[in-house]
Amino acid sequence: MENYPAIAILVKYGKALAIGVAVLPVLAALCAVAVLGAHWGVIVAGVVAGALAGLLFKALVELTVIITDMLLPR
Repeated sequence: MENYPAIAILVKYGKALAIGVAVLPVLAALCAVAVLGAHWGVIVAGVVAGALAGLLFKALVELTVIITDMLLPR
């Protein structure tokens, strides 16, 4: 996998990256409410967006791992 460093990083750190992708919208929503005085509904939208983004990124990581295991030699 030395020819594909991005795939190697995604396979190795995918779960941690998925958690980070899920947390970022929530943190952005909390900052928007705290700093800008946005409506509390922004927090709800941030939680929903974070859950959806985390789920989609986790699916991407799992598909990448499956394809890597099947197609790339070790």
